[in-house]
Amino acid sequence: MWNPRAGARAAAALLTVALPLSIGAQGRDSVARPLQAVRVTVSREASRSVLDLPFGVSRVSVDSSRAGIRRASLTELLLVVPGVVVSNRYNPTQDPRLAVRGFGSRSAFGIRGVRVVRDGVPLTLADGQAAVDFVDLESVGSAEVMRGAAGALYGNASGGVLELKSPPFPVRPFEPSLRYVANADANRWSAAGGGSAASLGWRATATGNRSDGPRDYSRFRSTAALADAAWRRDAGSLRAQFTWYDSPEAQNPGAVTAAELQLAPTVADSLNMRKRASKSVGQKLLSLTGERTWEAGGASASVFSGWRDLYNPQAFAIVGFDRRTLGASARVEQRGMTRNHLWRLTLGSDVQSQRDDRRNFANCAGLAGAGRPAATCPTAADRGAETIHQLEKVASAGVFARGEVNRAFLTVTGTLRGDQTAFSVRDYRATYAVGGAVQSRTMSAVTPMLGVSLRARPTLAVYANVASSFETPTTTELANRPDGSAGLNRDLKPQRGRTIEAGVKGIVGRRVFVDVALFDIGTRDELMAFEIPNSGGRRYFRNAGETRRRGGELGLSASLGMVDMGGALTRLSYTYEDYLVGTTRLDGRKVPGVAPLSASLFATARRRLGFATIEMQQASRTAADDANANYAPGWVLWNARIGLAPHNRLGIEPVVGIDNIFDRNYAANIVTNATRGRYFEPGAGRRVYVSVRVGK
Repeated sequence: MWNPRAGARAAAALLTVALPLSIGAQGRDSVARPLQAVRVTVSREASRSVLDLPFGVSRVSVDSSRAGIRRASLTELLLVVPGVVVSNRYNPTQDPRLAVRGFGSRSAFGIRGVRVVRDGVPLTLADGQAAVDFVDLESVGSAEVMRGAAGALYGNASGGVLELKSPPFPVRPFEPSLRYVANADANRWSAAGGGSAASLGWRATATGNRSDGPRDYSRFRSTAALADAAWRRDAGSLRAQFTWYDSPEAQNPGAVTAAELQLAPTVADSLNMRKRASKSVGQKLLSLTGERTWEAGGASASVFSGWRDLYNPQAFAIVGFDRRTLGASARVEQRGMTRNHLWRLTLGSDVQSQRDDRRNFANCAGLAGAGRPAATCPTAADRGAETIHQLEKVASAGVFARGEVNRAFLTVTGTLRGDQTAFSVRDYRATYAVGGAVQSRTMSAVTPMLGVSLRARPTLAVYANVASSFETPTTTELANRPDGSAGLNRDLKPQRGRTIEAGVKGIVGRRVFVDVALFDIGTRDELMAFEIPNSGGRRYFRNAGETRRRGGELGLSASLGMVDMGGALTRLSYTYEDYLVGTTRLDGRKVPGVAPLSASLFATARRRLGFATIEMQQASRTAADDANANYAPGWVLWNARIGLAPHNRLGIEPVVGIDNIFDRNYAANIVTNATRGRYFEPGAGRRVYVSVRVGK
């Protein structure tokens, strides 16, 4: 049972550790470092101070304050971003579940509800789904998170935007580096090199993962590579990136029951093991981006294309598809002065297409003798008869405008975006003679936002905004029909939302950055996931009439001499306002999968020889189903690590760390509305790891 005072005790314990370190640091060769105003580019224009943006936005630099992280998952990178929860499922067939203000918490696979961008190129597909398994965090230098419906400026999403950015190219002609990370059940190696010569900058990274997993039946193998090059002049640049990823083996241990979570969290679902549930995937992404600037503005454009091949045995079927994606974006910005008002106007457009050749087969693994039906399993192979063969196409187009007027201490921002997303499915099994039966649907929306930011002091701003959002179902969500038939679910609607947000952000006392936000979000036709008994864990989707989110976020970061500290606290009341399932009225119930309270803290002390970091994560008791009959218990985790600074010609940086110091059993992720009582994906127990980096 979660104790509501645990957060206060955890914060007090962290301060007890950090303050003596800070006092000691101040007394020995320490220099108080005043914080600088953070600048971001996630607002789809030139670099801006976060104080001029009328919505919640955070920027995280890898290794800047939380030194020595392994770069193993987004959970590490986004630990102390307020309003953001990243659930590491410890399931190699699934991406982490990223939720912003509760949006994205329903995701059954990949990232939903949040747009994901890498160096200006969208990783989110035309239908709103994003996979990040192929993103190598060794090649990421920072992340910017736009929290809330203001992110609708980027298109089909409700919760916001996550933009991953590569670090600057090295200034030397050639800078190599190596990193090796290992614990009892996994190891990862990474080799990188980069440099600059005249106007050309480049970087290449290759990473390999090998893991037997913290649970039974969770073996994982993958290799990733990134090539990145840019040609720059004073007035412009041209950049090309190519990503390659191959994961030939990823086993799916599934979820566990409440009893297993407490007594045997490392076990795997026996059904998944019998059906050999797993995933093998290959991915490639090629992008080309150009920018041009002039005295009063600038323009940018990008084109990109991707290929993804998936073979995914699951308990209910074997799913496979060949995916091809293509897209382009363009943006132009102009600014000027009118009667002492600085104005900016940005216009742009995005187009994307997605083409999935999908085939499903009966999963015959584990069937033998009389239990092996001849109709669907005619041979001894695991892959049985074809049950679905369809071509799924999605095309999306959006245009947007962003206007801003600034005078002295006041900034007024307005945005407007129009989107149209068209889905079509050709069912080849329906009528082979005429080339297949075709179904289609088109969804569209206009999403405005108006915000105001007021500089109460030069380094402190008060802001407010009113915004709307729009989110379509994905092709998979439309294709997973409860009656088992092919085609599109015509009963499933897009969800639409309205957000009112107000907050304060800025620097207090030269050393503390404060980020406070309050919000009220109403959503109509919100997409909810559920399962059907005896469906093998397949996820289906339906609309809730209305949901309501009310909450607040607090983010703090401070530089106290040779100690950096930070933390985030999120309080969220997320309930059904109008939801009827069959004859059961669920109004007033908590929406499952979202903790009402989550918190994180860290403190890093630095000395000439190295650093020491301690971290805390906390989540309160969380509903696991719509009826609120099952709950995941609350939990508190502590992590720590120490590392040495490189004091040798090779630049060797060793780090030793321990996760989950007190070896707590906890639910790292919740499978909402699951059947067979399997709601919980367990987190890893106590794990000691070693990381060594070699390079300048």
